[in-house]
Amino acid sequence: MTEDVVLLTTFTNAAKKLRVIFHKGVLIWDYEKPPFEQKSVKLENIISVKPDYLKCSHPSQEPELDPYSFTIHYGFREPCGKWKHKSLNLKHTDPLQVTSWIKTLEKQLGDMAQRPKKLLIFINPFGGRKNSMQIYTRYGKPLFEIAGVDVTVNVSQRKDQIRDFLINGSLEMFDSVACVGGDGTVSELFNGLVLRECRNKGIDADNINTPLPSPRLPIGIIPGGSTDTIAYCLHGTTDPTTAVFHIIFGDSVGLDLVSVYNEDQLLKLYASVLSYGYLGDVAYNSDRHRWMGPQRYNYSGFKKLLANNGYQGEVAILTEKNEIPSEKCFENCSTCSNESGEGKVKAQWKTIKGKFFMISGANISCACSHSPNGIAPYSHLGDGNMHLVLVRHGSFFNNLRLLLNLSNKKKHIEELPFVETYSAKEFCFRSLGSTSRWNCDGEIQHQSNIRAKVSRQLLTIFSRGRPEVAETMTKCCGM
Repeated sequence: MTEDVVLLTTFTNAAKKLRVIFHKGVLIWDYEKPPFEQKSVKLENIISVKPDYLKCSHPSQEPELDPYSFTIHYGFREPCGKWKHKSLNLKHTDPLQVTSWIKTLEKQLGDMAQRPKKLLIFINPFGGRKNSMQIYTRYGKPLFEIAGVDVTVNVSQRKDQIRDFLINGSLEMFDSVACVGGDGTVSELFNGLVLRECRNKGIDADNINTPLPSPRLPIGIIPGGSTDTIAYCLHGTTDPTTAVFHIIFGDSVGLDLVSVYNEDQLLKLYASVLSYGYLGDVAYNSDRHRWMGPQRYNYSGFKKLLANNGYQGEVAILTEKNEIPSEKCFENCSTCSNESGEGKVKAQWKTIKGKFFMISGANISCACSHSPNGIAPYSHLGDGNMHLVLVRHGSFFNNLRLLLNLSNKKKHIEELPFVETYSAKEFCFRSLGSTSRWNCDGEIQHQSNIRAKVSRQLLTIFSRGRPEVAETMTKCCGM
């Protein structure tokens, strides 16, 4: 047991004597002489312990182990919530002391069964700013090597290649999967894993009344897209180093998944948002301007804002709650971990008709750098509910207010009189006039009449949850 292990030794670090203690899963060190500054790191934040090597006098020589020196690599979370790689180099005149510390700490780290050992990682070199390979090479590969994670890299060359590989490929040798890319790449990943489980277990995925199976493998998400909404809501940042640390640590959260159906079949699974009207039109029209890069969304968005299209429709909502609690989802979220309230309140259907500028079924808050609070600021990662946001059609001025509230850190769109938000376990939509398209995690769905259903915590994601970070701290780290 970690609590029973006690190590106490005086080492040398940068020619200064350093007292180092390991007790109850915490490593503590301080200098024997002023300035006295005690530092500590929990075992769960240590990624590896490595023996050092002697410098070779000639490049052709094989490096030899230095029996008097070793380095502890660990993660440090800055006040803004980003994780950084740190290291502590320790030297001792007795090689037995060095060996004892290395073996003891390695044993403690090896007992952390949740940490991935064999990782399959998919890289989408075409998504977002087309720099996913550089992100992996610069931020992922070095840390995985330090942590001793055996990584197999698969580079996708076409749309849906990741999904198809996961449905049909061999995964027996891996204990986890991950991807580097945007929300579309993440979508391919979990759609493939869930459909694979359906096939393996003989489950009819097209039957809305049949529960979907949870994938066997946990998922890591390293952001490399244009907005990276899913990664931002999970980690509180789009910093790739933070995402890599969360994979290495192996801690996980449960993420809801929403399945979208038409009358006959399963169309798509999504983790962030399903939007009709404005955002559906933007996704459809921006697809024609891919040559513009990420700026195509701004261009198409402005054009659709001016057009101010509205769509008649009927929405049926299966809900348990009349009001949405104003509690945001952060790490160690009690709402996501609490299952005692499940089933106590009987869900009922509620029907709403009208003309809408936008309809969005948000599975997460959908916060990102452009929208700090997101379209559904009080949505949770794993409470079994999505937030259905209905924006009534009105004036161009109302549409502008909507976008300004979305981009303002101190505003929520729920404050607007023409916006209604409902907590839903399912919802159905039927068009009553001219039709738009659905934007499903960035992918276009052309069917207007759909039904969406939440599966609670269907996915296991490598993350410790979004940290509750003060605004002043956010600015200090350049987020």
